[in-house]
Amino acid sequence: MRTDRIMTYFAAAVASVTLLGAPSQASDASRAGFDDLSREMSTCAAYYSLLSDIVENSPGPGAKAETAQRIKSTGQAMLIQSIRVANYIGLADDVVMERVKTALKEMVDTVNGDPANSLEVMHTRYGQPCDELLESAAKRFADLLELPREDF
Repeated sequence: MRTDRIMTYFAAAVASVTLLGAPSQASDASRAGFDDLSREMSTCAAYYSLLSDIVENSPGPGAKAETAQRIKSTGQAMLIQSIRVANYIGLADDVVMERVKTALKEMVDTVNGDPANSLEVMHTRYGQPCDELLESAAKRFADLLELPREDF
């Protein structure tokens, strides 16, 4: 499934949630689940941002600019959705931005710490999980909405 279609579906799901109820009604389990999802999306936003910069600045054919832009767009979409999920449970945008900065610093430290193996490490630690998150985020979000809510 294409990234833009996944993120469009996910955006529609997040937007429709505001009509379903206030985040204060969410159970502790669903709040934790939403927070975990937002945190993972923040990390992936950082990963895709760093990856797009690496691709854009690498030597090679002219098609790399198009690839870098596609990766950057994926990261931007992931960041927007991370913010929306965080806002749903009452977290401010600044929380997400701090998570992105922290993840980006960790990634840069990883690359600088072992440049020879950094591509493999980055792909294993971030690339694979982030690609999986692109596929699973909408379903995870929908599943979190189905968790029991505390109605007062």
